[in-house]
Amino acid sequence: MDIALVTSGAFPGKDWSDRDTPLLQACLEEQGCGTRILYWDDCAGVDWTAFDLVAVQSPWSMWLKLDQFREWVESLHSQGVRLANPYQVIVGGMSKEYLPLVEQHGARTIPTTVVRPGESLGTVAAEAIAGAERDFGERAVVVKPISSGGTLGAARVTDERELVAKLADFDRAGVTACVQPYIPSIDSLGEHGIIMIDGEFSHAITKDAILSAGRAGTQFHPNARAGYASHSEDGADIDATYEAYLKTVPVHPVSVRLDFLRHPTTGRLLLLEVESVAPVKFFHLYPAAVARYARSLIAVAAERRASSGLDRATFA
Repeated sequence: MDIALVTSGAFPGKDWSDRDTPLLQACLEEQGCGTRILYWDDCAGVDWTAFDLVAVQSPWSMWLKLDQFREWVESLHSQGVRLANPYQVIVGGMSKEYLPLVEQHGARTIPTTVVRPGESLGTVAAEAIAGAERDFGERAVVVKPISSGGTLGAARVTDERELVAKLADFDRAGVTACVQPYIPSIDSLGEHGIIMIDGEFSHAITKDAILSAGRAGTQFHPNARAGYASHSEDGADIDATYEAYLKTVPVHPVSVRLDFLRHPTTGRLLLLEVESVAPVKFFHLYPAAVARYARSLIAVAAERRASSGLDRATFA
């Protein structure tokens, strides 16, 4: 069994690091798999079809090279390469335009306003700031590119004129943006990441806010720690969110991470985003989860090998 683990030639920030892949590689090799760690953005001469499975682990330079990354994924798809998270899941996760769709299917989400080039920025800014104050008690929003990772290009804004200026920058660059209320509970409770493997809850982490007032937004998963303070409704909220997400994709992923914030009044979980392209799984905090994920990858790779054998037998 041969599995490719995909990373980047260089990450977007100095503090970005991939702690998952070395642990996963060691676990896969302990179970008899051949593995190679390869760069998606420096892969001339790589025959991706030679692998039973390609697991996209940390392709994070993609956020600075979106067109190139999309072309690479489409090339693998057109060659019939088996991806751990299927092609449709990866492409769909490249833009947060899925968030309103997930909400339409019944998930509680942080309201997301998609702002396309050419739209009336003054109206959007006024409504976004007012809505954040009315619904969440703080006159602040987060504005960022609709396609981004970490806090790349993101800013916390409290003034309408500043928000218009930020949106105008995106507009001039031809970039679709999104605006979300800044949920103040993140400053005290953090952000909760729920890691799903094979459609089931695997483990959870909490990390600190990055864009809180007076803090520079450059850190990568600051102070990530195991677990979170759960509420009685959390299980239902997580299940409903995941089911709503599945209704927006035609195929099931091997693994995604659901990122939540708590409503400052009700305490219910609100979906911030679904990390489905290459979700960090924080394996260093949950060693047992590495083996669980490795088994899932091996099972998917075995399906690919079995289907390839059937194809050869059919046309022999």
